[in-house]
Amino acid sequence: MQYNQLANFNILVVDDEKTIQRLVCDVMRSLGFRNITSANSGSQAIAAMHSTTFDFIITDWRMGDMDGIDIVRHARQSIDSRHMTTPIIMLTGNTEPHFVLSARDAGVNSYMIKPFSSAQLVKRIRTIIEQPLPFVVAPKYHGPDRRHKTLPPPGDVERRKKPKK
Repeated sequence: MQYNQLANFNILVVDDEKTIQRLVCDVMRSLGFRNITSANSGSQAIAAMHSTTFDFIITDWRMGDMDGIDIVRHARQSIDSRHMTTPIIMLTGNTEPHFVLSARDAGVNSYMIKPFSSAQLVKRIRTIIEQPLPFVVAPKYHGPDRRHKTLPPPGDVERRKKPKK
């Protein structure tokens, strides 16, 4: 990854927790991103998405006025969206499988469980930038190609073993 190229990316960080928002912005700056917009709510994020084209979106799931899934759906499905193919990372404390599947089905590129380390976030961002997935537009799905099981997981992430029958 060329750090000087990242300075031109426009990044949107959405989280109602100031500490997490600051951590994510600091990690992004350490990677070389310079154009970072922060939003404290889903409605602020949607407004920012209408006025600016972002190259990357990192959003929390649970927020007061609307959730991160609403933001992802807006990006992927709104007729006037500038962000149908923008990479999106979902940050959340939701660990249950149905949440992961909902985020995947909405069109997120990556799903990270809180608490996370800055090293984990860096690895996810690098993977998305260096190994982008093709984008799929189908009647019931807009988002990154979900058929990437043959790719190794990013960095130190391990795949869960399937239970023996």
